Amino acid sequence: MASTDDDVSRKREELERCPPGNDGRDVALFYLADALRERFLEKGEIDDLNEAIMLHRDALELRPVENEKYDRSTSLNDLAVCLSHRYVKLGAVDDLEEAITLGREALQLRSPGCPGRAMCLSNLGSDLQRRFTKKADSCDLEEAIQLHRAALELRPPGHRQRYFTLSALAFSLSDRYEKQGSVRDLEEVVTLGQEQLELRPWGHPDRDIFLHNLARDLRRTFANTAVISDLEESIELHRVALELRPRGHSDRSSTLHELALCLSNRHDEYGVTGDLEEAITLGREALGLHPPGHPDRGESLHSLACDLRKRFVKQAAIHDLEESIKLHRAASELRPSGHPEQPSTLRELALCLSNRHDKLGVVDDLEEAVTLGREALERCPSGHPGHGKSLQCLARDLRKRFVQTTAIGDLDESIELLRPALELCLIGHPAQSSLLHELALCLSHRHDKRGAADDLEEAVLRGRAALELCPPGHPDRGVVLYNISVTGWVKRLAEGENSDDPVMLERVVDNLRALANYHRARFQAQHAIINLHEAIAFYRHMLRFRPAGHPDRASSLHDLACCLADRFREQPAEADLDEAIALEQEAVCLIMRRAPDYHVSRLCLTAYLQMKF
Repeated sequence: MASTDDDVSRKREELERCPPGNDGRDVALFYLADALRERFLEKGEIDDLNEAIMLHRDALELRPVENEKYDRSTSLNDLAVCLSHRYVKLGAVDDLEEAITLGREALQLRSPGCPGRAMCLSNLGSDLQRRFTKKADSCDLEEAIQLHRAALELRPPGHRQRYFTLSALAFSLSDRYEKQGSVRDLEEVVTLGQEQLELRPWGHPDRDIFLHNLARDLRRTFANTAVISDLEESIELHRVALELRPRGHSDRSSTLHELALCLSNRHDEYGVTGDLEEAITLGREALGLHPPGHPDRGESLHSLACDLRKRFVKQAAIHDLEESIKLHRAASELRPSGHPEQPSTLRELALCLSNRHDKLGVVDDLEEAVTLGREALERCPSGHPGHGKSLQCLARDLRKRFVQTTAIGDLDESIELLRPALELCLIGHPAQSSLLHELALCLSHRHDKRGAADDLEEAVLRGRAALELCPPGHPDRGVVLYNISVTGWVKRLAEGENSDDPVMLERVVDNLRALANYHRARFQAQHAIINLHEAIAFYRHMLRFRPAGHPDRASSLHDLACCLADRFREQPAEADLDEAIALEQEAVCLIMRRAPDYHVSRLCLTAYLQMKF
């Protein structure tokens, strides 16, 4: 632009009037360097920045000691700023190292109480933050946070530079949260973001940026604390930000992605299908704005794949799961070994393959899921924010493999993984009930295998704890009932304990019926054969408590026969059909001819016989 060009020209003329030896040469050098830096910021021409650095060096030589005008510290600071700009532009670490050295000297010359100290604190803090990003030395990050806090104290509310320090401190705290996982840091980031947003009122050209950033940090806070108000506020802010980022806006894709994440999280909380459908729609639009080669394409692939898997779980449409697997494999290619997000893609791909194993029964899917789970855990050692999720992911698939192969080593390892995962899970976190349930399942299986009473006792306790976290109406309550019914009282009753307690017996049967019906309904909705296997197992348990002469024996015979017939239709096995016929024949004999159920059982029996012959 003409203004910066004119300014540079004027400053050159002023320098020409101050030849070497002139008392004002250092000032002329400094101002020309400053004008060149401004033009670099506007036009991005590296030659301007290189010349500015050279001129600042010359000015610094003419300012060997500090004076009452703080000339030397000003030159040190501005030369450091230019070197920092060049580091950002070209990536030469030597420039950053020199900028830090110069920044430290400038700060020493601006002792507490001196004007301009806040500027030196802030600039040195930003350069240390950059070095942390490059080298991951926590000492740099800690010092950067300390310097930014000191600068913020010198820039109270109303100070025109306060906004920049708020932003820098929030950025450093966000990095520390990513490295250490401290929720307190994230909560402070949100507080700082709220103040930043207040400083960017309606009509400000940057308001969309701070709406987006605050909404993102509220979502991350929700992920740690499960406070639903944070998620609701995040969604509201993202919707406003999206209005300020219409089609064609360069940052629209990032808000689409974040809003999709929020809606997906709210679906996880409430199960509202509309949230998941909108998340998928937004995710597809975001992916369309991130074509091959875009730096954010991997994240868009990953998020859309996660939401498609969730829809598969809800609707059982296998094409959603197949697309999810395809997208996760594409994302994994963009997240090779060493990429910070590689573990999350490995875990999610493992979960998809595990789901497909449940649906289709392909052993290779489960084997690959276990392999991917181990790789994810290796990438997330103790202390890593993803360590707990990786423990749970691998433990789940090892338990499934035990069910397939009965290899007790898989079960032992699963239990060993679940215990530390449970310790890492915050009380009240949504994952707590599923961890308790998974551990109860594993302990129950091990009791069946080895007969250790302690395993059964702990399984009952863990199951009850899981049930308390899943009140009536909770989508996982049916599954968790397993821990109370089968894992606990049913097995004890089967072993002859408390068999004379009619109240406990009726409670067991009620729980078994609820669980069997739950798995049967899931099979009818999703057609995953594993649910039918579970329903049959629970109906068999129920039948044991409804012997000959029991008034409800006929209904239990009929329910079990229906499930066996359904399994025959899915996976033809003569034994299932023969048993279904036998059970339904017995049910018909037990039902009075005038009863409504008699006609239903006769129709089912006729259908089974036609399937047979």
